[in-house]
Amino acid sequence: MSKSKSINSSILSKGFKKLTDRLKRRGEVTALDIDQRMLRIVHVTMSRGISRVRRIELIPLPNEELDLKDPIATGKWIGKQLKVIRLNPGVVVMAARRGECILKEYQLPPLKDIGEMASMVRVKASRDLPFPESKASIDFTVTRVPTKKEIKESKNISSSSNATVDPKANVVVSAIKNETLVFYQTIVESAGFTLAGLGLRPMASFRVLKTCVPSIIKEAVALISIRRHEVDVDILIDGRLIFSRELSANLNLADDDKEPDKQIDLIHITKEIFRCLHSYEGSGAYQKLDHLLVAGGTGIEDKLCHCLNSQSEAEWKTMPLPSGLRLPKDNKNNTARALTSLGLALGFADEGGMPVNFLSPKRPIINRNEGRMKWILGMSLILAGALMLFSIQKRLKSNAQTELNKLSPQYLALKKEERKNKIIIRTGDAVTAWNKDSKDWLGHFAFISAILPPCDKIYLKNLGTRRVGSNGVISFQLQAKDSTTLHSVEKRLRDIGYEFKSVPQTPGSDRHGYSFSASFELIIPNNFKHNLKDYLKTNSPPARIKDDIHADGLSWINQEKKGSTWLSLL
Repeated sequence: MSKSKSINSSILSKGFKKLTDRLKRRGEVTALDIDQRMLRIVHVTMSRGISRVRRIELIPLPNEELDLKDPIATGKWIGKQLKVIRLNPGVVVMAARRGECILKEYQLPPLKDIGEMASMVRVKASRDLPFPESKASIDFTVTRVPTKKEIKESKNISSSSNATVDPKANVVVSAIKNETLVFYQTIVESAGFTLAGLGLRPMASFRVLKTCVPSIIKEAVALISIRRHEVDVDILIDGRLIFSRELSANLNLADDDKEPDKQIDLIHITKEIFRCLHSYEGSGAYQKLDHLLVAGGTGIEDKLCHCLNSQSEAEWKTMPLPSGLRLPKDNKNNTARALTSLGLALGFADEGGMPVNFLSPKRPIINRNEGRMKWILGMSLILAGALMLFSIQKRLKSNAQTELNKLSPQYLALKKEERKNKIIIRTGDAVTAWNKDSKDWLGHFAFISAILPPCDKIYLKNLGTRRVGSNGVISFQLQAKDSTTLHSVEKRLRDIGYEFKSVPQTPGSDRHGYSFSASFELIIPNNFKHNLKDYLKTNSPPARIKDDIHADGLSWINQEKKGSTWLSLL
C-alpha cells in the first residue's frame, strides 16, 4: 500500500513540476543580448495574455579585456551582473547573430502535418548547406500558405493544360552549426542558468517591428538595425523575412570623437546599406519597398536617416517605440537600445513561441507504433522476396551457365576486335563532338589565312579553338617583322567583324628575324556578317614567296635546285 502511494506521489510531483515549468516558461522570460559594447537585458512577464516589460537593463562591458569568444568567461561575467542588479531571470533566451546563420527560402508543397514538412525541409536544406546536416540545428517558419483561391486556380490550370500545377508554400529555413548552439548554451550555463531558447536576431527584430508599427506588417519593409559594431539589413514582405544581411561596422559614437570621423563612418555605412539593397533588387523575391526604417539606440539614427535620404528618393524614418506595450517608467530611454532583446523576449512569451528556436527545432514526427508495424511488414516482405529470389536465382543460374558455354567462343572473338574498335570509336566521338560544337572552324581558318599578309612579313602559330557560351573563340599567335604589320592585321580583323580586346605587342626577335609577337582571342559573333564560302571563292590566298617551305614551294625548289647536294639529302 505504501509503495503504491509512493508511486502515485512521484507521478503527481513530476506532473506538477511540468505544469509549473510550463507556467513559468510562459509567465517570466529574460532575454540576454551581448555584443562588443554592452550587455542588454530585457525581463518580460506574461499575465492573462498581456505582456509587460518589467526591466530593461544596459550594462557596458568592462574596461578590462573580456574575451567574448570564451563562453565560460563571458557567462561568469553575465552571472555576476545579474546578481548586482538583483534580477532572477527565470527562463533565459538568447539570439544568434545573422552572420552565424544560414538562411534559405524555399517553395514547398503545403502540408498540414508539421512533422512531414520538417522532413521535407531537412531533405531540401541538406543539399544547400555548406556544412553537414548532422552537425547543424535546422529550424524553419512557414511564412505563407496558398489561399483557397490560389488552390482553386491551380486546379483549373492543371485540368485545362493537362499539366500538374501545385500551389506552393513559402518556407524560410534557418540553420546554425551545433558548435554555435553549444557556445550559447555554455554562456548561460556558466552564468548559472539554463538556456530555454536560442532565436535569431532578424526574427527578433521582426517581432518587435510588429509591436512598434503593426499597421505595416503586410507591406514591404526595409529595417536597418544599428549597433556600434554591427548593422543588420532585413527585408520583410507580407510578414516574411525574405532578405537579411549583417554588415561589420566600427561607428565612432563617443562624444569626444571628431565630427568629420563620424561623418565618414556614416557615409561608409550608407554605401554598404545601399549595396545590400541593390543585391535585394537583383533577387527573385524583389518587390518595391513601401517603408524604410532605421532602428537602434546609438544616437546616430537620425543622422543616418538624413544621410540615406540625401541619396535616395524614398523617405527613411526612425522606427518608433512600441506604444501599446507596458514599459518600465524609469528607463524608457533604454528601450530603443534593446529592441532586439525586447523582440526576443516577446517572441518567446507568445503563445506559439519563437518562430525559430535552434534549441528546440521542428523535427520529423515518427509514430512509434506505426513505425513498428511498417518494420514488421517490411521484414516479412523482405523474407518472402528473398525466398522467391533464391528459387528464381537457382533456375536462372543454370540457364545462364548453359548460355554462357555457348557464347564463350563468340565473346573471345569479339574481345579481340574490341581493341581495334575502341580506337575508331574514340576518334569518331572526338570528331563528332568537335563537329557538333563547331562554328565552321575550318572555314574561319581558311578565311583568316586568306586575309593575312604574306609569310615574309608575318606567320601564325599556336592555333586553337573553344566555345564561350554561344560564341566561338579562335586563339592564335602572330609573329611579325614589324609592329606596323601587326597593327594592320588587327585593324582588318576588327573591320571584318571579329570581336576581341586590344592586343598588346611584345618585342622579341625569333630565330627567323620576326621581331614582334602578339596573341589574339577572336570572338566569332552569332551574326558574323561574312559568308565564308562566298568570300573564299572570290579571294584567293596571298602568293607564296619563293623560299616558302610549302607543298607548292617544294615543287619550285625541285625545279630550281634539281641535282643539288642539299636536295639529295631530302
